[in-house]
Amino acid sequence: MSDTQPIYILDELTLHPGALDTFLSAFERDYRRAAEARGMRLQHTWVTPPLELAGRGSTVLLVWSLDGVAGFWGMRARNGDPEIAAWWEACDELVASRTRRYAAESSALAGLAEAGARHA
Repeated sequence: MSDTQPIYILDELTLHPGALDTFLSAFERDYRRAAEARGMRLQHTWVTPPLELAGRGSTVLLVWSLDGVAGFWGMRARNGDPEIAAWWEACDELVASRTRRYAAESSALAGLAEAGARHA
């Protein structure tokens, strides 16, 4: 069971003013399928504030899940794809900043540590 405890990826993207619709369309059209091919499953696409305000950028929160430690390392092993780097480079005009964090349920930490030792 510990090998399949989900690991979550939290992508936080601060967009330039007026870029929300363009970014979301490009994300669905050009990025999501490739991310899912790397084992990432999109759980949520949240936008804050929940409406676009004139002259202010929006923040997009993408919440992904992976199948445990093995899923994490499988995804990381495929991150060197030049197509991924090219996509993010193309988004530079839309995205002011981006942050990626990894998380897990607190109750899963011991099992993930044990699974990590086996996959190291």
